[in-house]
Amino acid sequence: MRALFLCLLATPALADPFPVARCVNLDQALEAPNEGDWGYTITRPDVAWIAGQGFDTIRLPVRFSAHWDGQIDPAFLTRVDEVIGWATGENLQVILDLHHFEALMTEPAQNAPIFTAIWKELALHYADHDNTLMFELLNEPTENLDTAGAVALFEKVYPVIRQTNPDRWIIIEGGDWANLSALPDLPQIDDRTALSFHYYAPYTFTHQQAAWMDDPLPPDIWGDKDDHAALRADMEQAAARGTPLLLGEFGVTTQTDLAQRVGWTHAVRQEAESHGIGWCHWGLSRNFAILDPATRDWVPGMKDALFSDR
Repeated sequence: MRALFLCLLATPALADPFPVARCVNLDQALEAPNEGDWGYTITRPDVAWIAGQGFDTIRLPVRFSAHWDGQIDPAFLTRVDEVIGWATGENLQVILDLHHFEALMTEPAQNAPIFTAIWKELALHYADHDNTLMFELLNEPTENLDTAGAVALFEKVYPVIRQTNPDRWIIIEGGDWANLSALPDLPQIDDRTALSFHYYAPYTFTHQQAAWMDDPLPPDIWGDKDDHAALRADMEQAAARGTPLLLGEFGVTTQTDLAQRVGWTHAVRQEAESHGIGWCHWGLSRNFAILDPATRDWVPGMKDALFSDR
């Protein structure tokens, strides 16, 4: 099996078009230690709202490791099934993302067997689901798990998944929090593999005044010609990888001046699209929200930021 994987790794794949164009992260819910801990619980009306606005996909971050004791807690997996069912019922694709596996980041060798076992169970559980469901193997490798270490994990788990899900899209990302710089070191394993990166540049702008930080960053501004040139160069660098590609996360804190937030979001989204890169905004709710909890509708300006050609 390892020999088969290495053969695939060494052989250039004929990449199929990646089906994700406009996506939003259904965040702050199932990747919390327990759903609701971070102030948001996924509702069916929210999923219907996403579908009605023109998105084609949700990315569903899930902290499976917090619900693992030799197997995924059945009640928790049933809840994940419910949300996926709501999305597919609304003709939305779903990216199922293994999120916040913190022990794997700090002690990769000790937790690698759990990583493999979780994906073996998920692969069997969803083997009969249609291919509108995609698997994202691991969110934002960091700390003691660099890109090479993450690729080694993917190498071990890939054949396990392919035994039961031969045609399902699998998404992988590299180290340093899925940094753009990791893309050149990620293998496109087969024609149902997409590479992902996250974009929060400049960090001092996108994470300004973040309430969860012990020492919040001060207000910042963005948008001069040098800022736009740097953004363009980054997206050109990503597109040059020449593989199915996903901008898996991008966003700005809600504490940011709204006009500035709208401007950055619009620029990143439009630059990604101009380079043929599908995107997934972080996120729907809470700290980077596009959905206003008071009105149950768009945060002003954010619909234009994500959908307008202005």
